[in-house]
Amino acid sequence: MSAVRTSLPAELEARAGASDKDRPVWLNERAHGVTATEVRDLYMKAHGGQGITVDDLIKAKLPFLLATTAEEIEAAAAGGFGGNRYTAWGNTREPIIAEQLQEQFGMLPESRVFRSAENRRHLASPDGVRVGEDGRLEVAEIKTSGVDIAPGTAAYSKKGYGIQQCWTTGIIGAWRSLYAWEQHDGDWLARGGQHEEPEPLDLFVPTQWIPFDADLFSELVILADHFLERLDAALAAARAGEGPVIDEELDTLALNYLRGLDYEKQGKALKEPAFRAMFERVESDESFVQESPLARVSFSPEVVDEKPVFELDQVAAKAAAPAGLYERLEQAQHDVEQAQEALAREQLAVDAHETDFVVQARVERVVVKKAALRVTAAKTTKETKK
Repeated sequence: MSAVRTSLPAELEARAGASDKDRPVWLNERAHGVTATEVRDLYMKAHGGQGITVDDLIKAKLPFLLATTAEEIEAAAAGGFGGNRYTAWGNTREPIIAEQLQEQFGMLPESRVFRSAENRRHLASPDGVRVGEDGRLEVAEIKTSGVDIAPGTAAYSKKGYGIQQCWTTGIIGAWRSLYAWEQHDGDWLARGGQHEEPEPLDLFVPTQWIPFDADLFSELVILADHFLERLDAALAAARAGEGPVIDEELDTLALNYLRGLDYEKQGKALKEPAFRAMFERVESDESFVQESPLARVSFSPEVVDEKPVFELDQVAAKAAAPAGLYERLEQAQHDVEQAQEALAREQLAVDAHETDFVVQARVERVVVKKAALRVTAAKTTKETKK
């Protein structure tokens, strides 16, 4: 086998963009497309987890897309997330871990944003890239946390790290991702998140190769393209000074729905007290009918029917029963219970045996979360009603 290369292919270098060392330019380039972190958040939000909404992500990107000068880009970058002590810890530790990955695997540290070969607006910023011994590309992802974020843990799934790695791997054109994670002991929190100048690690942090999931990546591409369509429409509307693009037919249907809700509330407030008052007014033991040019009111009194209720006199039944009748019943019940227990034991044995012979027969569509539609009055409408 050939040794791991110490440089990247020219084709991949041609797809490399700004480095996070020039943060405003890096953020501006990322704002023109969709990144691994953003795809992860959109995917998790769409599947009922924690993540950013499409509208919020569009709002975050528009200042960059509308910027026409370096000053405006700087202003847009200053208005974003500035970090905290947790991100500061990661920013300090990740270069140290990247050195480990370079020493141990020949993984070249990276800080640039890369474009997909298929779509220049599909973006990713891997922590490392290398050409493996077999000539195929591989990427690295570094994470730090105060909890266990090893692959397979609840925290790893909840944070969507596997989704993020899948996107980055696909964008680079790699076949697997080297995941490296470090869990700090929490002592730095007692110092207010401060930590000393980092030293090279005495012990390597754990790593694990995560293979590329082509099916998941295809789903993420569809999600990203739908988002970019929404982003382009919002940008065109903002440039035209029109505000967001509105589906007029959908807006009319929503308005009719809200009017219907108002009518229901008004009708309920009028209907229920009137009905209760009418019932109290006409309630009696006699039927009643009143008809005017406006309404017809009829009332039928409550009808009560008495029915006998039968119960078994078990004491008398047992006293008069033939000898052994109830004893035989109890024995039969005991025999059934014994047979049921034996059946359960044998069924467990059969189930354990058949486990080795389970094969996939088909794929069933299971709705994990039903589609939901929620319509509320616009903010201006609510303020008008106050």
